[in-house]
Amino acid sequence: MHALVLALFFAFQAPGTEQKAPELFPFSEELQTVYDSAFEVAQSASPADAGPAIERLLKEAADNPRVSRLAGKYYFNIGQLDDAERSLKLALEQGIDGPRRGDVLSALGAIKLRKERPVEAQELLNAALEIWPDDVMAHHQLWLLYMKRQQVSVALRHARRLVELAPDAPMSHMALSAALAETGALEEALEAVERAKELGAEPSPFMSAIEEEMSRQRWMRRIWQIPLGMALFLGGALLFSWGAGLALSKLQLGQLQSDNLHLLRAEQTHQERRVDRLYAAVLWFASLLFYVSVPMMLVLTVAIAGGVLLLVFMMPVIPVKLLVVIGVIGLGGLFAILRGVFTSPEQGEEGRELAVSEAPALFKALEEVADVAKSRKVDRVLVDAGTGIGVREAGGRFRVLMGRGERILHLGLGAMRGLTVTELKSILAHEYGHFSHGETRLTPIISRIQTQVIQVIQSIFSMGGGNLNPVGWFLRAYFFVYLRITAGHGRRRELLADRVSALAYGGDAFGAALSKVVENTDAYDRGIVVALRLREAGRPTRDLFRTVDTVALNTPPVLQSLIREELFSRPVDAYDSHPPPTERVARVAGIPGQRPEEREPALSLFADPAALAAELGGKVLEELDSTLRLRGYEAPAPLAATDEEQDRLASAIVLQSSAFDLKERNHTDAYSLLQESLVRLEQATGAQDPYLVPQLVELARLHVQHDAPEVARRVLQRAIDIVLAQPGHEQQQVDALNEMLSEIPAQQAA
Repeated sequence: MHALVLALFFAFQAPGTEQKAPELFPFSEELQTVYDSAFEVAQSASPADAGPAIERLLKEAADNPRVSRLAGKYYFNIGQLDDAERSLKLALEQGIDGPRRGDVLSALGAIKLRKERPVEAQELLNAALEIWPDDVMAHHQLWLLYMKRQQVSVALRHARRLVELAPDAPMSHMALSAALAETGALEEALEAVERAKELGAEPSPFMSAIEEEMSRQRWMRRIWQIPLGMALFLGGALLFSWGAGLALSKLQLGQLQSDNLHLLRAEQTHQERRVDRLYAAVLWFASLLFYVSVPMMLVLTVAIAGGVLLLVFMMPVIPVKLLVVIGVIGLGGLFAILRGVFTSPEQGEEGRELAVSEAPALFKALEEVADVAKSRKVDRVLVDAGTGIGVREAGGRFRVLMGRGERILHLGLGAMRGLTVTELKSILAHEYGHFSHGETRLTPIISRIQTQVIQVIQSIFSMGGGNLNPVGWFLRAYFFVYLRITAGHGRRRELLADRVSALAYGGDAFGAALSKVVENTDAYDRGIVVALRLREAGRPTRDLFRTVDTVALNTPPVLQSLIREELFSRPVDAYDSHPPPTERVARVAGIPGQRPEEREPALSLFADPAALAAELGGKVLEELDSTLRLRGYEAPAPLAATDEEQDRLASAIVLQSSAFDLKERNHTDAYSLLQESLVRLEQATGAQDPYLVPQLVELARLHVQHDAPEVARRVLQRAIDIVLAQPGHEQQQVDALNEMLSEIPAQQAA
């Protein structure tokens, strides 16, 4: 490019213009006319046409320095540098006056520069500027001189001066463009080229080179500017989402006090509606941010991999293995993002559909609740044996967003046990409150985004290098921010739905129902554990809910108290989607209901609750057996046992499980309770039942912890005796028990 610059500006040489000054060297009137005409032609595009007039002036006024000066400029413009130099020197000897003298010196400087004598040229040009600081030709030649010397900063100074002195000359802007291009200021250089074009400069290789280089550099800048801009946008959007969601969550929850009995959206205060809309906007923004971030994450993955590869290629020795690793991580990251976004795990529908004929009274109650909540009733009811009660909208995303999705109620039979009809209706009114406040429209989107984020994070880490991948960092941060926002939204919507229920059926009824559902859930979960233990003992339960009731009846009061405290007074962190039950009960306590109380059992709403419980509970028990088989556990053949015998064993297992639960809580009653449970297990199974072996081993360990090694030795020996008494016993099991026995020091047993 430097060669193009020099070639271009040699073609743009200009010798200057005539200057007005006092006429110390006048002509006759006739010769003045000849001189003026020759001066004008010598500066034109055809300077050779001034030849005859120049010859006449040299013949008739050879002693006039103005003629020598004009002749020198004439010879310069037609390329006769030696003649030009002689004539210009003669003008100096003849005493050419001040301003014209500066012009002569600058022309001589240009000639010296053409003859590759830069030192002399610099002296002459500087001398010309001392006489006349605004000499355009001197600035131009000095610009050219310093460009040749690669003293670009000095050349740039002269180029800027040229633009000031001759702003309408294309040559000035081309000189400025060349100097700017050499300094790397291509944006300004391109602007100078565009200005030169506007002033009439002909297209040239230099202009094309500037434009091509500018285009290339713009693309080079975009390579890092675009990913950097994306990263800054994602970081800023994430920070905004976190801050706005946190502030709105605190504000909204503070407003939802029990004395603010506004029910539906139309009954909310203006401030509540405004905060509600703001919260929804933040939630939508955070949701859309994920989908906007997907193409950005793809670009960032490519940019990061490309940047790391560039750094590797700059190393003196390029490790091939490192290149392969970077390539695998980069391509794997792209694949992980695409796989996580465009694949969804299959989600089966839990429960089976309940027919109207199976529970006509329940469907009538659902119509009543829909009217209370001012909401469209559900389209389907799905029942299972669990303890979940919830609503959702199914169908296409657009239909759900528009509120036209299929409304489904999930009803867990385990949650309804012990509820009255009013209490069940209060729970259903709470669920319908989610419909009336429109939260179910967002639920599928929120759930899908959370699932996709987790899938992408897992995919990135499965490909390797997840801890070093900034995209993985962003996704993990986004997940926790989004979870926090949606959790705050969840707590808010739960409290709003609580108000729907409390105003219709009474705050105390809803509080009692909520408490029972929480306790039922805990009893059901522990009942499943007991059912598994019964299967391991060879006495599989035939009635799941009978086992659940046994758990509720036989859990020691001390553990029940601890569990209730943990369930109802648990601390809430930023990621909890529900407020603690104690707070929810307190917020609605004492609110009078508008519906008459119905004390009948909630299960009476079904035509045949016993048959339904047997069906749904039996399905759960079948799934437990399948789970055990998949884990490779060979359950013993079932033994014959009456319901009473099975209840005794179940209650003993409950007691033992309770002892272990107390042990985890470091409760002092755990030790004695575990010993008591073993006695009851022996009574229920028989003293030689192999089911007792793992229980005896656990009891022996507890004896050691309580400094009772001799008792521990006796318990372990008893476990060994039970194993040895079994036909076809495994010697490996006996050896393991003997090794445990040997680890109890003999001196401690004394």
